[in-house]
Amino acid sequence: MGTAEQLANFLKLVSRNRRFRQSHLNLYSAILMYYERASCQNPFRVSRRELMKHSAILSYATYHKCMGDLIAKGLIEYEPSYHPSLASRITLLDNNGEL
Repeated sequence: MGTAEQLANFLKLVSRNRRFRQSHLNLYSAILMYYERASCQNPFRVSRRELMKHSAILSYATYHKCMGDLIAKGLIEYEPSYHPSLASRITLLDNNGEL
C-alpha cells in the first residue's frame, strides 16, 4: 500500500475518532515521510528527534502520547532504541480504514 493510500485511510480513521488531534496527524505524516525515504521497506529506522522536528511536536509528553495512541490503534509497531546513535525501529501496519 502506498503512502498516499495510507494517509487517506488514516484521515478516514481520525475523522471518526475525536481522540486524535492535529499532533497525531503531524506525527503520522512524519512517519510516512520516513517510510517513503526508506523505499517503503518495513521496518525502518528513524530517531525521535527527527520525528519531533518534522511533526512540529515540541513536548516529549505529547510525542509519547501520540506514539502510544498510534500503537494502541494498531497503526504502527514501535521498537525504541535506547542507544544514542541507533535510531528506533518502526513498522507501518496496514490500517485498511478501520479502528
